[in-house]
Amino acid sequence: MSAAPGELKRLTLTLIASIIVLDAIMIGGYYALHVGMRTERTQQTYVAVWVVLTLAVVTTLMKRIRSARRRR
Repeated sequence: MSAAPGELKRLTLTLIASIIVLDAIMIGGYYALHVGMRTERTQQTYVAVWVVLTLAVVTTLMKRIRSARRRR
């Protein structure tokens, strides 16, 4: 069973779009919540949450991409 090249392209574009959307939300939240004016600990926690969310999105979608590539 072979994965169509279109499927890989779609998954890759989904990965890129997901990261762009996540970053836009987190950057918007950073300014909306005035994180820059809060304590250093709060800023670090915000960035840590951002990194963990990014990692979750990337690992999930990369797993799908790898699975599709194996089927090729």
